[in-house]
Amino acid sequence: MRAFKKFSIDVGQNFSERRLCSLVWKNGKMTEVNVAQEVFAAGQKRARDFAALLGIEHPVLNAPMPVEAGVELVAAVSEAGGLGVLSAAGRTPVELSKTVAAIRARTNKPFAIHLELPAKPLNPQELDAAKMLAEGLAPLFESLGLPNPASAKGAEIYDFSGERRRAHFEAVFERVLELNPAAVVATFGGLREPEADALRDARIFNIATATTLHEAKVLRAAHCDAIVVQGSEAAGPRSSFEDADDTEVGLSSLIPAVAAATKLPVIAAGGLCSAEQALGAVLMGASAVMAGTAFLTTAEARTSAYGRSAALWAAPQHLVRTRLYSGRLTQALRSPLLDALTDYAPHMPPWPAATAMMSALQQKAVELGRNDLEAVYFGQSVGRSAAHSAEDMVLTLARFIS
Repeated sequence: MRAFKKFSIDVGQNFSERRLCSLVWKNGKMTEVNVAQEVFAAGQKRARDFAALLGIEHPVLNAPMPVEAGVELVAAVSEAGGLGVLSAAGRTPVELSKTVAAIRARTNKPFAIHLELPAKPLNPQELDAAKMLAEGLAPLFESLGLPNPASAKGAEIYDFSGERRRAHFEAVFERVLELNPAAVVATFGGLREPEADALRDARIFNIATATTLHEAKVLRAAHCDAIVVQGSEAAGPRSSFEDADDTEVGLSSLIPAVAAATKLPVIAAGGLCSAEQALGAVLMGASAVMAGTAFLTTAEARTSAYGRSAALWAAPQHLVRTRLYSGRLTQALRSPLLDALTDYAPHMPPWPAATAMMSALQQKAVELGRNDLEAVYFGQSVGRSAAHSAEDMVLTLARFIS
């Protein structure tokens, strides 16, 4: 169908009524076509088809936040018609089974499990950087009653090398197959061929995460079924695995490029909190949306008291990019702890060495109400959402795309 000339715009009250018309050659004659309606209908159909593929009502997923997205939020998102996503990070196979049982006690609807692919072993220089950070944190840890990370057993206690993560990954993956979720969402790379084949044999949808077009093409070659595109607007650690984590691409550039190049369903993630933003993502080529920050104010989220408050008053100008929390470039609320650790930034050990220590510190900070030490991850939608329930947020995001 060839477009010759755009000649009129008529803005209606609803998007589906808006008219952006073109003269096209169709069925042997010049015909007026409402381009806006056609684009809207195509996007809505694509989103509905994706939802049907997963057996859900709305093409909306929660981000796999390890703490905030617990049993309550994951079950509530699924019960509302979206796809709840549970992070397996930090859980043993037994713990994962118990958590999944608790989710299934609350809902019989589909949900997904998130897997972090293990990092490669740290080299001697990176281990030295981890030890230097441990020495700097040691007085703070001891004052809070935490094991000293610089002690003889510190590297083992906090798993600087990530050895426990690597050793446990295979067992956790096998348990995921037994638990048979509707989908698996992988970050920090694509699953290997044997794992992808196992998911396919178990009829578990294989979703992977990319931050650039290059990474998306790698994932397509790894035979994943859909791709989460994490825009630079997103909260938390970057999910980069091929390109540098400071290669930041926004959703408006990432979505259409990945959709066109891979021909796979694209799930847009990063700074999404409104019906209009979700619609925009779908119009650009996405089949679904994933939100994290937008769910933090909901009753079901396990958000700390400080995080819940900050989610209402904070704005994008209060956010910083830092590797101090995880070893990966991370978008978070600026804090006194980050300011105090500034000198360590150039020498920060890579993930997961930093995460191992910082996770213990964050857990203790929340327990003690130490806002100055708390790590709060926000996307660029912070301050724009005050949803009271997961159902409210799911229905908001799904308003124009379901």
